Amino acid sequence: MAWLFSKVTMRDDHNESEFFVSGFPREPDDLEGWTAYHEFLDEITEDTIVNIRAEAYLYGEGETVKATPEEVAYITLRDKNDPNFLSGHCDCIGESDFNLSWYPGELFGQDFVEL
Repeated sequence: MAWLFSKVTMRDDHNESEFFVSGFPREPDDLEGWTAYHEFLDEITEDTIVNIRAEAYLYGEGETVKATPEEVAYITLRDKNDPNFLSGHCDCIGESDFNLSWYPGELFGQDFVEL
C-alpha cells in the first residue's frame, strides 16, 4: 500500500509555514480541518494573499490510499528525524500552486483564486 500525502507550504508577506497533510490539496477547501492550516490563518491580522504550494508524495508501494491523520503524524516524525526522508524514501508525484485571498475581519474570511 502506498500512502498519498503532501507537504504544504503557506506564505504571506510576513510568515511561512510548512506541514504535511493527507492527499493532494488543490484548493483551500482541501486543507480544511488541518490544525496547521487554521493556525497559520489565525495569525494573520490584515487582508492579504496567501500563497499555497502542495507537493504530493507517495510512501510505500502498491495500491494508493490517502494517508490517515495518524499516518501523516508518522510521516511528520520521520521527516523531522531524517532530513532525507522525502528524497530517499518517497516519490514526488506532482505539485499544486494556488492562492487564498484572506480577509480576517470578514465572516468567512476567504476567496479562492486558482492559478
